[in-house]
Amino acid sequence: MTRVSFESIEIKDSNEKLVDLENYPFVLDTSYYNQGFSTSEKMFLREGAASKLAEIQSAFDGKYQFKIWDGHRPRSVQDAIYNDYYERLKKNNPDWDEDTLHHATEQFVTKATTQKRIPPHSTGGAVDLTLVDSEGRELDMGTVFDFFGPEAAALYYEENEIDEKVRNNRRILREAMLAGGFAADDDEWWHFDYGDQLWALRSKSSVAVYGEALGLL
Repeated sequence: MTRVSFESIEIKDSNEKLVDLENYPFVLDTSYYNQGFSTSEKMFLREGAASKLAEIQSAFDGKYQFKIWDGHRPRSVQDAIYNDYYERLKKNNPDWDEDTLHHATEQFVTKATTQKRIPPHSTGGAVDLTLVDSEGRELDMGTVFDFFGPEAAALYYEENEIDEKVRNNRRILREAMLAGGFAADDDEWWHFDYGDQLWALRSKSSVAVYGEALGLL
């Protein structure tokens, strides 16, 4: 679990535009629109990140296809997701104090109202996705999307000999994304970063090339 302060990493924004993922050969499932957190059915990523995903998918030679749940996320949507998870934790853990609640929430959801911190999804470089087979069926990854528990950790099935099939499915996704230039998230098997400050931190880059994607549509 990476807890180094990624906000300190310098940003030299490439100013790549955000592109509509409807124009790419992915399966799109706008999760946060479906849950009522977003008012838009559209899904966007920075052009470079989208192109890299298309290249990775092409290398699967039709065996697998990306199913994308979320890409660029405005702070307003990030805030709605944060508040929803915070309230769920508060309800389920009435003995937790405010500091504990905020810390537990931020393990999985970046707080959007901390202005010095750019939520990775707000850069247009972070993406939440999985793989589907040639018939459109999701590969078994052990948990559903946005399952906030220890089983969601990227290496949970590597470190716990529970299910070889799930372990191998996660490997296929993770290894393809890493080879394609993305950085993996420790806590969420479905989350990958390219170009943002978390990507820079995990890939040992001195700068991030994506800052907050404002006015780049």
